[in-house]
Amino acid sequence: MRRPLLLALSLCLASSALADRVITVPMGRKIPFGEFKIDSFFELSNAKTWDRFVGIGVTKDFELDYYGERFANGPMRDTFNLSYNYLPPIMNESPGISVGVNDVLNRTAEGRRFYLAVTWRTAVDSIGSGNLPMDVTLGVSQGSTLLPFVGVSLPFGDPLRLLVEDDGFRIAAGVELKAFKNSFAARLLVRDQDVMLGANLTLRF
Repeated sequence: MRRPLLLALSLCLASSALADRVITVPMGRKIPFGEFKIDSFFELSNAKTWDRFVGIGVTKDFELDYYGERFANGPMRDTFNLSYNYLPPIMNESPGISVGVNDVLNRTAEGRRFYLAVTWRTAVDSIGSGNLPMDVTLGVSQGSTLLPFVGVSLPFGDPLRLLVEDDGFRIAAGVELKAFKNSFAARLLVRDQDVMLGANLTLRF
């Protein structure tokens, strides 16, 4: 009886995840059905680089994102991302697996890329906050070239996380501070040489 109960609790934790990306790297999970997330971050000095996302869990398995990108003072380029979550991650049990396509319209600097992402969720003992989930994502993307990617989301406490990723093109790292029952988060990031400030908001309907 105990093992099925633990599995059910793990599934609930996995399904309550509010993000489908580490920073920009896709993960083996999705925005839950009935939720949408607004996420934006920009280069701090003059907004020469700007990323913005609006994602929605359109079904229990599929997620659709609007994605806008300004790169190196260029124009804002608008496109869409689509993902299918084959399996959600189960804490300390099995990884989550997602497949999808970034930049469906082939407008961004990196272009259209198909990907496979696998995310392992492990309980980490955090002082004062008990066991919190650490997510490690490995994957590959295929566009003009085949590239690996990796991302890690490491909790320092209940509201604070360290985020690190390499999407095959650029390395990014930063901290995320969550508030209002994880519905809002502020981020301070460094990507290549750019210091970036961002925030995201998750709403339910």
